[in-house]
Amino acid sequence: MKENNAMKKLIFDTDPGIDDAMALLLLHAISDLDIRGITTVFGNASIEDCTRNALYICERFKLPYKVYQGAGKGLNGDNEEAYPDFVHGKNGLGDIDRGFISIDSEKESAVDFIIREVEANAGDITLLAVGRLTNIALALLQAPGLDKKISEIVIMGGALKVAGNVTAWAEANIHGDPEAAQCVFESGVPLVMVGLDATMSNQMTKDHLEDVTGQLDDAGLFLRTVKKCYLDFHASKGIVDAFPIHDSTAVLRLARPEFFDDLQGNVQCVLNGEQRGRTALLDSRPVHRVCMKSDNRRCIAYFDEVMKRCYGG
Repeated sequence: MKENNAMKKLIFDTDPGIDDAMALLLLHAISDLDIRGITTVFGNASIEDCTRNALYICERFKLPYKVYQGAGKGLNGDNEEAYPDFVHGKNGLGDIDRGFISIDSEKESAVDFIIREVEANAGDITLLAVGRLTNIALALLQAPGLDKKISEIVIMGGALKVAGNVTAWAEANIHGDPEAAQCVFESGVPLVMVGLDATMSNQMTKDHLEDVTGQLDDAGLFLRTVKKCYLDFHASKGIVDAFPIHDSTAVLRLARPEFFDDLQGNVQCVLNGEQRGRTALLDSRPVHRVCMKSDNRRCIAYFDEVMKRCYGG
């Protein structure tokens, strides 16, 4: 049983998403994290599918978290032209049959929930965002002074010294809503960016996936099933024997920062031109922390440990 008063309180902002699904299961398995709620955002699929996926995962694995539906379009009002079904399948979960889901999202919006929860726990809430930053930007804009009450924001997104994965410069979550990212970067809230610099080197081999999921009962079956689509995509990009655990790396940085090497600086987002969505250090002022390297061996060992303890037979 989790002892909430001794744990880090967080809101998980996500766009499930195959990688997000693994990250959510990992988050639940870490005993010293207190998930106050799940907020959904469009990205890997439509906001309706992303919300449905979060509900499906919660129901299938009896996760005790309320789900709050969030933004379905960008901060500037732009709608998504094409979702990345070549990575995550048409429904965002590798086209797994989600069947009937008996639970529903809350009536309260994701943005209103973020504002309410932060206000009620001033200084104690961490926002862990592994999708576009639209919900967080909207919360900051709608509630002046909220920035002073958020403990920390940890994001999976961006790229500093490595190439992007959507354009040569931009990573997908930042590229999907650069205006939201810049709003968050400029907010003054302590922020950790877990981008491609850290996640591309934090990979799990296909053989290891088979081994560890073989010890995880239904969670293992689920991950093996949805990861097939994800593995096929990375194989098409030349990553044949392994895959980066992008969103789970952000979870690991939140839970075990000692596994990572960080760089301090002032991160800003390019909003115009061919480099739109690029994250760059404007200067060396210690405004943000950027993860530059992860200890892959320790990350995978810890992943195995907590997942087996929570979901093992």
